[in-house]
Amino acid sequence: MIRAGFIGAGSRAQGAHYPNVHRLSGVEMTAVCEIDEARLKQVQERYGFRHVFTDHQKMLETVELDVIYCIMHERWLLRPALDVLNAGKHILMEKPPGANSDETRQLLEAAVKNDVYAMVAYQRRYTAIVQEAMRRVAEKGPVSLATATFNKQMLGDFQTFSTTLWDDVTHIVDLVRFMCGGEPVEVTRYRDALGSSHWNCYTALIRFDNGATGVVFGNRASGGRVLRAELHGVGVGCYMKLPEEIEIHEDNRKETLGGWEPGGALQTDTDRYEGVLTMHEHFIDCVVNRRTPSSDLRDVIHTIRLVDWIENGRPD
Repeated sequence: MIRAGFIGAGSRAQGAHYPNVHRLSGVEMTAVCEIDEARLKQVQERYGFRHVFTDHQKMLETVELDVIYCIMHERWLLRPALDVLNAGKHILMEKPPGANSDETRQLLEAAVKNDVYAMVAYQRRYTAIVQEAMRRVAEKGPVSLATATFNKQMLGDFQTFSTTLWDDVTHIVDLVRFMCGGEPVEVTRYRDALGSSHWNCYTALIRFDNGATGVVFGNRASGGRVLRAELHGVGVGCYMKLPEEIEIHEDNRKETLGGWEPGGALQTDTDRYEGVLTMHEHFIDCVVNRRTPSSDLRDVIHTIRLVDWIENGRPD
């Protein structure tokens, strides 16, 4: 039995992580730490935690745990995540991994030093239609082009701790890099502040060392939320509405699948085909079988380097 601890019980933790870990067989939700006592009581009652804390150090010192889910805003992540890693525990954290790339590197160094996994919740990698698109394209030869679009409307003087690229558009930077399967060698990028005092529109053209091209569209000055991606190979093109639909054009034949169909999920089980549940299953499987997770910091550090490149116009 894998004994799991949690640090943080905010809206993202309770909306996505707690309920999906609760679904995992062979995992006991053993301990939780949250400084907001109302939230702490809420998750204790809902999930039956045997140990509750308002100090994560006390949790690490007094309860035997195998994995820790550290789910909180990047502003507060570094100290508890480092404490978890230095205690020799595997960790799953939300994206982005820290408040900036320097913090990401500190976390990676701690994970390597203590020989533990540090997985980042880049859930788009695990979406069923993304996995299907990559399978279809791999059958037809090399990837030629991957694009991802993640639009919202964030106008005016909205407040952000970092930048919308670091905080949010990072999802599709990782997705494009993951689908292309190489490392960036050239980046042309534009940043714009449209109807806002903050950068809210990012466009990037990326050439990878394997010959694939990636395109990132992250526009927060658009009309509403849109999340889409494309993946192309030789004689095949996959057009995705994430997570609900994939349209596959292969040798001039068209096939359309619901997002739940490639993995055989129920249409009502959004967590499964969106990738959140699959991501958590992957993490536990890797811990049990001692395999580095797909979105471990050992790989994600390359996404962070690309994010920095798009943000600053040069690699770090």
